[in-house]
Amino acid sequence: MDARLQELPKSVQELVELIGIDAALAIVQERGGIRLCVPRNAREDHWLVPLIGLDALRALVAHYDGEEIDVPRCASAIRAARERQIAAELEHDSVARVARRHAYTERGIRKLRRRLEARGDIEDAQGDLF
Repeated sequence: MDARLQELPKSVQELVELIGIDAALAIVQERGGIRLCVPRNAREDHWLVPLIGLDALRALVAHYDGEEIDVPRCASAIRAARERQIAAELEHDSVARVARRHAYTERGIRKLRRRLEARGDIEDAQGDLF
């Protein structure tokens, strides 16, 4: 499994294996923190079909068959993914543009960069002079 997916809660990892990453994350975005009642029958007019597709709904029905499942919010995994995205953008873009794109302040982006550097997630932007 992709190392980034290991940051997700076990229940979401199982959803990813069952219905794929896009469908699983769509459910997390739509229902994170709320129980999801999986129907007993996969019908084309079910509210989940436009969200995840009929095939994914069929897979959910086959596996859960009417059960209620807790859908975690995945806040820490989403935050970590966003931080990785920002760090990647900072390699080739200015702090000001990255801040605007992500609705951060420039100060917030600089603080984030320092935090990531301290954790060793990214290299020091200044590098060594000698």
